[in-house]
Amino acid sequence: MTITVRSTISEEQKASYEEDGYLIIRNLLSADEVGAWRRVVRQQAQINAYPPTLKYPEPAKYTVSGNKLAEPGMAPMAEHAGMIDAVEGLLGQPAHLAAFVAYVRTPGNRGGPAHCDYKRWRPVGSSMNWMFAIIPLTDFDVEFGQFLVSPGSHKLTQVVDEEARVLDLRGPDPEQLAPFIDPELRAGDLLLANQHTWHLAPTGTALEDRCGIFHKFCASNAPPAAGYYPYNPAALSALSDAGKRLIPVCFDKAITTTRLLIERASGGEAQFLLLGDIEEDCWDLPGGEGWEEEGTGGWDVGARIAALQALTKDQIGVDIPWMTYVEDVEMEEGICRVYAVLDEGLDLALPDGTPHRWVTQKELKSSLGEGHYICRTIRTWQRDDLIRGKGKAFHQSDRQFE
Repeated sequence: MTITVRSTISEEQKASYEEDGYLIIRNLLSADEVGAWRRVVRQQAQINAYPPTLKYPEPAKYTVSGNKLAEPGMAPMAEHAGMIDAVEGLLGQPAHLAAFVAYVRTPGNRGGPAHCDYKRWRPVGSSMNWMFAIIPLTDFDVEFGQFLVSPGSHKLTQVVDEEARVLDLRGPDPEQLAPFIDPELRAGDLLLANQHTWHLAPTGTALEDRCGIFHKFCASNAPPAAGYYPYNPAALSALSDAGKRLIPVCFDKAITTTRLLIERASGGEAQFLLLGDIEEDCWDLPGGEGWEEEGTGGWDVGARIAALQALTKDQIGVDIPWMTYVEDVEMEEGICRVYAVLDEGLDLALPDGTPHRWVTQKELKSSLGEGHYICRTIRTWQRDDLIRGKGKAFHQSDRQFE
C-alpha cells in the first residue's frame, strides 16, 4: 500500500528542525488530554513497567513500552493525529512506530547523562532516518527535571559515503557539542528530535512523578539495521484502522531462527552463499536457531545479530563485522529474521567438508522457485528505494562507528 505524506508542517519549521536538530509544537494536547494520559501512564507504570523487579514508587525510571500499547487507554498515545502529521512532515516519509514508550520517573530518580540514541544494535535506534516524538505529561522544568538539548549536535554524526549501498557513519566528537539549552517543555507540548541530537535529563526535585511519552518513529523506507521491534496482534488490534499502518511488523509467533544473506560480485553478477545440510538433503542460508542478546534491555527486543555472528563464525569461519536487517519470514516453527551483508573482503574459512556453493539469483529461481523465501528475501534486499545502515551486536557497542 502506497501512503502519500500530506503534512501541515511548514517549510520554515522543516528548516528549523534541520538546523537545530529539534522542533517544538506547543500545546499539542489539551489540559484534559494531558490529565487523562498521565493517569493511564502512572497506572500502567505501577503494574506493567520494565524492569518487572521494580516496586513502585521506589526511586527509578519505569518504562511502559512495546506491546503494552494494547493496554487500556494506551493506543491513542501511539496514533495522535497531530503527532503523526508532524513526524511524517519532518521524516518526509510515512512513519513506522519503531518504539512505543512511556516513562515515569519517581521522586529520587537520578535522571540521565548526556547522550544521543542512535545505536546500531538497537531495534528502536538503528534506522538511518528516525526521530523522537516526546510529549511531556508533566512540565519538564527544574522541579520535575528538564529535558535539555544541544542545538545542532545532530550534525556531528555524518554519513561516510552517500553512494554506498549500505550506509556507514562517522561518529561524533562530544567535545564539539554546543552548550545544552532548556527548550522549556510544558505538559502537552510535542518535541521532535533528530536521532543524532544529544540530550540530557537532569534530576528534578519534585515530590511527584515525572511522566512523558518518548516514542521513536522511523521512515518507512529506512528499516532499523538491527530489525524491527516485533509487535503482536493484540497491539495491532488496539489501534484504529488508520493507525494500523504505523506498525511495521506484526506476528503471533516468536523469532526462532535467523539467517544471513551473503552477497558477492563475481564477473559483474551477484552471487549468494548457500550451505548444504547432508542429513536434511537441502541447501539454505548460513544461520540457524537464534536467540535474544543479553544486555540490551528487556523492552528493546528483536535483534539477532549477535546470535548470527556466533552461528556464522562456526559455519563459515569468519567474524562478520556488521549486517543489516532485510525481512522476517514466517516458517512452520516460528519467525526467521533475515539479515544481509556484502562480501567486501570477508575471508571465508569453511571447515573442511562443509558443502557450500555460490549461486546467482537466476539459478535460485530455477531451482527453488520465485516464491521461496530466499528468492523473496533477495528481491527485498535489492530494492533501491530502501535506505540501509550497518547493524552491530551489543558486544560491539564501544566501537559502533569503526
